[in-house]
Amino acid sequence: MRRLYPLLCLAAIILALAPCGAQPMVEFRGLYVDAFHPGLTNHEEVTQMVKAAKDANFNALFVQVRKRGDAYYKSSIEPRASCLAADYDPLADVITQAHAAGLEVHAWLTVYEAAHESHTLSDSHVCRAHPEWLMPPDDGATTHSGGRIFLDPCAPGVQDYLVSVVADIAAQYDADGIHLDGCRYLGRGGACSKIALDLFAKETGRTDAPKYDDKQWCDWRRAQVTGLVRKIHDKLAAVRPSARLSALAVTPTPAKAAEYAFQDWDGWMRDGIVDFVVPAVYSTSSSIAEDLGKVLPAKHDRHMYIGLGAYQVATEVAQRQIDEARAAGADGVVLYSYDSLVAQPSANAQIRDLKTSVFAESAARPAMSWRQAAPTKGEAR
Repeated sequence: MRRLYPLLCLAAIILALAPCGAQPMVEFRGLYVDAFHPGLTNHEEVTQMVKAAKDANFNALFVQVRKRGDAYYKSSIEPRASCLAADYDPLADVITQAHAAGLEVHAWLTVYEAAHESHTLSDSHVCRAHPEWLMPPDDGATTHSGGRIFLDPCAPGVQDYLVSVVADIAAQYDADGIHLDGCRYLGRGGACSKIALDLFAKETGRTDAPKYDDKQWCDWRRAQVTGLVRKIHDKLAAVRPSARLSALAVTPTPAKAAEYAFQDWDGWMRDGIVDFVVPAVYSTSSSIAEDLGKVLPAKHDRHMYIGLGAYQVATEVAQRQIDEARAAGADGVVLYSYDSLVAQPSANAQIRDLKTSVFAESAARPAMSWRQAAPTKGEAR
């Protein structure tokens, strides 16, 4: 027995050191699918898009279902996107196919940008139905840079309207999340609508016209944007509690986003009214360490997935950026965009190179500890 003892000890050590089965990688991998390019127009495009994302080991899709005050789904509130066949529902099709493939679907909405001067708008379009809600630029014109038309975030009717749009989607569709894009100001300028100025005067007692950099005026406008996010959070929790709320962060500097775009995404994370943010770290540099150092401290107890502009860099640069985001402690990445990475013929090499390098193995989505429900399919425990 004494002779067997050393052998038994050696066997025990070998068993202890032996791997107990490979642990799956845990990482959120999102892909933006915009409505300005192919991917959502018909069933064939959706089938090709979902297959390409699955084959490349993505595990989540952000599909743009509200481009500029239009609907890529069956809406009782906003006009249907003009490029869609009357009997086709892109969001329903994406959800059915993506869920079957194990991919999450986040309904991506452009929030305040509602139209373009070149568009012919129907009578039901929000910009025609409620011209009093529009935010004029400083010069008093109708459109902002690039011919874009925006709703005024400070108009109370705008908040109620946008909450109803989200509720309409949440009530109809088993989307895994709502993703808010452009939930901010373009800057501290903008004349604002008369209704917003009147409300500011009523709430503050001021009778003067505030300047663009007036602290009380800036704080008030920032609070209106946060108020919308909070209302959407509360409505989503009531209508579809399983859906996650997220936002695209305008800049990887939280303080600058709050000061110049009135987007206090740091506060949204701290207060728990969003489940995650996607800071737009769209850099052409091979190193994004400086930007990562600015955004990750604002993670608080929520998730942060780094938004990367893969469309504007070579494959090897995108690979290094993804590796840096992992090393810095991000919970995942979201790449922009499907069209530039997959749909264009010239993009095939780039998505193939990502799949054979940084996305060589599939990954489970990280579980959200603050949510009490069991993890969804494809989510780590």
